[in-house]
Amino acid sequence: MKIVNGDSTPSFGADLSLSQERGAPPSLVRRVFSLPTLVALALAGAFLAFVATRLEVDFSATWQHVRSANPWYLALAVAIHYTTFLFRGLRWRLLLNNTRDAGEETAGVWQCSQLVLLGWFANSVAWLRLGDAYRAYLYHEEGRAPFVRTVGTILSERLLDITTVVVLLAVCLPFVAGSGGGGAWTVAATAASLLGLLALALLVIAATRDSGGGLLQRFSAWLPDRLAGWILERYGQFRDGALLSLRRIPLAGVFGLLGWLAEIARLYLVTQALDIHLSPALIVFATLANSLLTLVPTPGGVGAVEAGLTGLLKQLSTLSTPAVAALVLVDRSISYLSVIAVGAVLFLARWAVRQMRKTATSHAGVDNLREE
Repeated sequence: MKIVNGDSTPSFGADLSLSQERGAPPSLVRRVFSLPTLVALALAGAFLAFVATRLEVDFSATWQHVRSANPWYLALAVAIHYTTFLFRGLRWRLLLNNTRDAGEETAGVWQCSQLVLLGWFANSVAWLRLGDAYRAYLYHEEGRAPFVRTVGTILSERLLDITTVVVLLAVCLPFVAGSGGGGAWTVAATAASLLGLLALALLVIAATRDSGGGLLQRFSAWLPDRLAGWILERYGQFRDGALLSLRRIPLAGVFGLLGWLAEIARLYLVTQALDIHLSPALIVFATLANSLLTLVPTPGGVGAVEAGLTGLLKQLSTLSTPAVAALVLVDRSISYLSVIAVGAVLFLARWAVRQMRKTATSHAGVDNLREE
């Protein structure tokens, strides 16, 4: 195993390093085309076909809506969507720098924004939202910080996200729930439950700070000393990442809000491109519901997002089924398919640069040996 800053690289990272040493593309590329991912996409496609049949989607009319879309609005929607990675990168950089030890290198905005995008890419092609762990691993692999402490910052990031979602839902729900849809309350209840779970988890972590682990420390007494020490050290790193990262919450909250506003603006621009009229409250609500539906552990929430968002918009608006289907199709092309395309290019570009640097380093080493 590779050790960086006293932290052990997780097993999937070891596979990645091994594949790089052999000169092959990293294992994530193979996972994109792995059997589980392909099966998930096939099942999602079958589910979407079932939903489309049940909703009696007129594909010809849907395609007419898509073809009539204003390309300038769509281009602007794509550009606005990718600013969310800048704002989220700024927020994550702030959280990471709150936790860094003396002597550790400061996280960069460009680096953090790239890793956030790569995390979304991994979530889009793999089961169980592995992108967050993959993002933490990439940051750790570059020698920046312990892996477990970095995961702790992502837990805090998720708490900030769901808090923003709940606040925005509270603002727009009174204007949406009046449409007579029970789905709006289901979305709100889901968000509130997630907020409660994450807040409880952070409170439990905070309660163990002064006691050095509390119950965990007593449990570790039954384990071999070496294993107990390893568990307590990693838990301490995770706890520090989760708690210390929240020292500048107002600024982090502003960056997070800007990221969410970029996503809301994307959906608004898509409605303008398709000449579809939705209330501002419903656009905000649909954007937030979209993000919650991506938590379904299929790659990128595929299947659940399309079906769930189509059903909600049909319930909460007076739009025709083809118009709703076109809206969901175009928006997901930007927020899901384009992320796969751009993320794959970035992923392979970073891998190629890394390979070139390794080759240059090995050639420099050979030259030095020859000079000696």
